[in-house]
Amino acid sequence: MRIPRLATFARKSLRRFRGSAFARPVVHALDRVWWARVIRRADLIDDDLIRAQGFRTPRAALRAYVRGGFRTGVTLNPLAMERLIASQLSDVGRVPALYAYLVNDPRRIRVSVNWDAVGWAEAHPEALSDPAGPLGHRWRLARAEGRIALGTKRETTSVPWSTVVSAMGRSARREPSGPMASSSVARIVVCEVGKDEPDLAYALDAVLDTAAQAATDLVIALDSDEVESWLACTLVWAWHPRVRVQTRDARLIDSLPVAPNGVVVVRGAGNEISSADLHALATAGTEGPVAPLWLDETGAIASAGLVVSGGRYRHLLSGHPAEDAQAAGEWIAVPRIAAPTFAHPLGSSPNGPGRTLLGAVVRAPRLSPPIESAPGPDTDVDPYLRPAGLVAVAGAGGRPRVERRLPDATSAGATPRLRWALKIAAPPGRPGEFWGDTHFARGLADALRRLGQDVVIDAYEARKRPSARLDDVVLALRGPEPIDAQDDAVSLLWVISHPDELTAGEAASFDAVFAASRSWARETSVSWGREVRTLLQCTDTRRFHPRGLPRTSERVFVGTARGIARPSVVEPVKAGLQLSVYGPDWTGYIPAHTVVARSVPNAALPALYESADIVMNDHWPAMQRAGFISNRLFDVVAAGGRAISDEVDGVGEIFGGAVATYRTIDELLTLLRRPSEEVFPLPEELARIGAEVRAAHSFDARARTLLDRALELR
Repeated sequence: MRIPRLATFARKSLRRFRGSAFARPVVHALDRVWWARVIRRADLIDDDLIRAQGFRTPRAALRAYVRGGFRTGVTLNPLAMERLIASQLSDVGRVPALYAYLVNDPRRIRVSVNWDAVGWAEAHPEALSDPAGPLGHRWRLARAEGRIALGTKRETTSVPWSTVVSAMGRSARREPSGPMASSSVARIVVCEVGKDEPDLAYALDAVLDTAAQAATDLVIALDSDEVESWLACTLVWAWHPRVRVQTRDARLIDSLPVAPNGVVVVRGAGNEISSADLHALATAGTEGPVAPLWLDETGAIASAGLVVSGGRYRHLLSGHPAEDAQAAGEWIAVPRIAAPTFAHPLGSSPNGPGRTLLGAVVRAPRLSPPIESAPGPDTDVDPYLRPAGLVAVAGAGGRPRVERRLPDATSAGATPRLRWALKIAAPPGRPGEFWGDTHFARGLADALRRLGQDVVIDAYEARKRPSARLDDVVLALRGPEPIDAQDDAVSLLWVISHPDELTAGEAASFDAVFAASRSWARETSVSWGREVRTLLQCTDTRRFHPRGLPRTSERVFVGTARGIARPSVVEPVKAGLQLSVYGPDWTGYIPAHTVVARSVPNAALPALYESADIVMNDHWPAMQRAGFISNRLFDVVAAGGRAISDEVDGVGEIFGGAVATYRTIDELLTLLRRPSEEVFPLPEELARIGAEVRAAHSFDARARTLLDRALELR
């Protein structure tokens, strides 16, 4: 079990060497030489494209690209999107995406929104033998044949290669392409692209999906000088029959045609919004101005709409968690919509009264409210606040201040309704969906709500949001990042991972400390001189329970590589045993064909765990040493599954034979080579163990413990 620690040490040492002042210039120069050599040998630099960008030779373009141009929009092949490729591979932003693509197995790497590289690799296995993978194979074939099929998985269009060449020139000149929007359409979708668009591929995917229905025009308006961004958008013009690509113009919305019963949907520059939420806006926008609930970069509310206070517009519920707005239902009517992504009927203004769709969410930077005077009397905000248990009271200078609405007197023995804030280490938005902490917090929040509590969840960046003073109980789910206690609330700390990074000083300010390890809680109570109670991890029994699915022969692992050679994955694959891996960042550790997908939707995990022959699991070395049992084992066994895991104190006592453990690599391989029926109990015994886990280790059981302790401390 020394391998992960040695690998981690080696990687840290290499990073320190790379970062040293002495080595940095030399290492960077050698990196650039190697990147250029690999890309040049792959022979995928498009002459027409580099000339359009002003480079005289492929060598000059390649030199500019590896010297930092890959970060500033220099592009070498029209069928590749730099940031899209980089987002799927390790070393994002440090190495050029084309280089990373060429040194990895490309069969599951998506390279553009304008053609399906993954589908091409599946349909043309010979593409994997091309020196530049499916990208080079498709590009060379298109140039040779003079045509290429562009589009989405839903629909493609065969276009002349000369049209692609024209798109390259137009992109370099930032030249508009396509017709103006028509007055005969039912819907116009406007996609604004910012100077530093964080995820252009995600934005284009969303608007292309929203514009897929008949009688819809798409306008892509760029506020960017990067040729790569212009090219990706202009290639949409090459295959999409009703698209306009142009420079972003503040007068664009006002210049759109008036269409009977038509609607315009505007996706703001740099805004993160799903295609489903854009569809919801498009549908609701036919009835008047609508906007989604606007969250800022931290995940807190930027605005739930504009309300009037003191003759000025102000952002409703700014600085509150999303749950405070969503408690009001599907939508609320507001004096004026606020989010930079919105919809409204064609020919009307978005600046009048409208609605905020609370189920639709956009993440975008905060903006100041309009500075002009607001007509009419001050808005009564109590109807917006009441569903979340809040009320507006007079504050300093006459400005309203939001406070908790005290519940009516409860009868003796009734449980008080407290407001809980669950603080987690996960980031907000889409990145946080890949963190187990996010889903763990949601399961616990639902359980607390079933006990009559109000609960909000704060991503790490929102842990100190302005409205935190309203919270009665703060529960810090301690993972890889520190979270502070809160002086004006009951503060509970639940250590669920990374115990080696927690100090006695950090824990001292909390009113109570729990730990997901019996041995660590016992030892730490002695060493810190304060009580640390055991509270093991758990499972959401409403999701993880048997469904009667047949067991397959698939042996699976779900998770990231963590930057180490995880033994439960690497060693079986090295030994030639079958394993299906679901997770990112496995490049360089295992062959690409063993990676089934970069992720699994959280909703699909129960079925995967129940039906798998075996679910593989291992722990961070520090968690294993300290006796912290992964919550994956609780989920697997609760779902009716079977697991193999490294040995951690307490696994046998909790899970019985449903989890087989190993101490050495030889023991791991021996377990995997035996028939599973010889390793695990009979189905009846597995069912009994699973039922015990669901009864004793559910989120409902943990929520009851936490609530009782919070009430004691109050």
